[in-house]
Amino acid sequence: MLDKKSDTVLRLLIEKTQHSYKVLNKIQIVAELPPRLHIDAQEMLEIVAFLKENEYLDVKYQDKDEICLCTTVKAKSYIDGEKNIVHPAHFTTRQFVLLFAGTFVCAFAGALLAVLLGKLF
Repeated sequence: MLDKKSDTVLRLLIEKTQHSYKVLNKIQIVAELPPRLHIDAQEMLEIVAFLKENEYLDVKYQDKDEICLCTTVKAKSYIDGEKNIVHPAHFTTRQFVLLFAGTFVCAFAGALLAVLLGKLF
């Protein structure tokens, strides 16, 4: 699982490269990132290095202003797999109370029925 900054950079690079090698301007990449994340050029390069180490990107070359890279199948499966995450169910207090009350009523009715049937036979 990637952190927010790495995830955002990866999504942007997937959008830009579309899983083929593209030459991108580093300054333009930083400019397109959301300003609320406060990612500068140096941090973006560190994130790209991290993504390369973990095989989300393949960097062909980079110089002062440009970088040639391609996203890998692992990056695509990470983005696609994120859509299929199963979240556990969350119960509210009201649901727990209703479940407890229903169980109690059913158990009481079953015990009452057993006593009545026992007296008849």
